[in-house]
Amino acid sequence: MYSTTNDAFLNAGPCPASHPVRVPQLAYETLWDTTQFNSMWSSGGPNPFVLSYGDTKGYGTHADYVFGWKGDSLQRAMDSSCMFQACENGRPLKSQAVNPMNNCKVKSQVTEDIDGWLKHLPGMGPM
Repeated sequence: MYSTTNDAFLNAGPCPASHPVRVPQLAYETLWDTTQFNSMWSSGGPNPFVLSYGDTKGYGTHADYVFGWKGDSLQRAMDSSCMFQACENGRPLKSQAVNPMNNCKVKSQVTEDIDGWLKHLPGMGPM
């Protein structure tokens, strides 16, 4: 298990004898390459990006997990002590570099204008 009481997700060490079964945890990371927009607002001001579900209280993202571990890869991951360190190159799992991730494209399902500055989120009212 990993301690989630701070931002570091530090390894909390072995499970106590009273709780011998380790519970899997997944971490999702989303990277947005916004460098092409750097010149569109002042360097000292806040960035204008909005990720929202339509509420005015906060921003967020969402992911669903579908079990799809190949062979014993889940068990190997559970038996390891890695979180974000030494987890690549098959030790015990592989991760994907940013460039190959960026080459994965999903066909747009939005028919509204989504490029440039928007007065409202597509399909929604004003921000």
